[in-house]
Amino acid sequence: MKHSISKQIVFDYLAGRSTPLEKRTIETWLIREENVEEFHQWLYEWERQSPQYVPDSETAFSALSEKIENQVLGQSSQAINHRYVSRWRTFRFWQIAASITILLGISAWLLREPILYKTYQTDYAQSRTFLLSDGSRVTLNANSTLTVPRFGFGAEVREVWLKGEAEFSVRHTLTHQRFVVKISKHFQVEVLGTEFTVFARPRGTKVALSEGKIRLDYKKYAQRKQLLMQPGELVTLSPSGNLKLQRTERPELQSAWKEQRYVFDNTSVREICAILLENFGLVVVPGNEATAARTISGNFKAQNANDLLDVLREVLDLDIREQNGSIILNSHESNSKPI
Repeated sequence: MKHSISKQIVFDYLAGRSTPLEKRTIETWLIREENVEEFHQWLYEWERQSPQYVPDSETAFSALSEKIENQVLGQSSQAINHRYVSRWRTFRFWQIAASITILLGISAWLLREPILYKTYQTDYAQSRTFLLSDGSRVTLNANSTLTVPRFGFGAEVREVWLKGEAEFSVRHTLTHQRFVVKISKHFQVEVLGTEFTVFARPRGTKVALSEGKIRLDYKKYAQRKQLLMQPGELVTLSPSGNLKLQRTERPELQSAWKEQRYVFDNTSVREICAILLENFGLVVVPGNEATAARTISGNFKAQNANDLLDVLREVLDLDIREQNGSIILNSHESNSKPI
């Protein structure tokens, strides 16, 4: 059946002018592989029509030269002879030229990131699915960013940079290109053809493998180490660098957020407060240590922060109140010790 997506609708989507309904329509359309090639053609055309900012070096040079020249010519001709003025102007001309060359070099260095790389970003309470130039599919969770090369991957390796949380479905290439997800300068995930989920936030890093194989490259005690993961394995890396490998029967539950579901397995209230901050930007604080240590298990649907707070209220019988811009959680026990 012929789709209803036009080039102009895609252009508006790329420029950030789409309505919520148009965004959902396009993202649904992009999931079908037969639409990938047409999308990339329109993407290439749109980026050619939307050039990046380039400094106008000639205009800047002319303006500065004219300013210096006017300053010199405005001085008293009786105090400075014509020959000295000519030498001074020549010296200043080359001085300005050198300064502009340096400034242009600095500008090019500062602008290299937006010129060479493109960043996909999601807001709080938002997830987004998109296709990379090689046909790989990425779904970003809320409050996450993925940076990719703007003009395609290199010949040997496909590198992307993640901050936040994402699910990857990597497409194999005929040239067996490596696919590398960089988390930091000390940790990266190298794909050997697979489907996996990466969590990379300040409180730690998690990698869950559903299909295929991936290799983790990380640094511990100033030494480079590697770990080959198998399907059904979950790796957790703490901020201090401690790595833990464990089996999980359902690794796909690590990306349950795609369906606006939260799967808890003896998950503490302290950790759920961190999830509320990461995914919804909501500051939620346990009122005491006893409340922070309480745990919850189950599979819960939550479209927004209030839904998740309602789960805590009903399951753990918590008192929830707002104080100084934060949400405070308290158990009803009166003998709880404040944090």
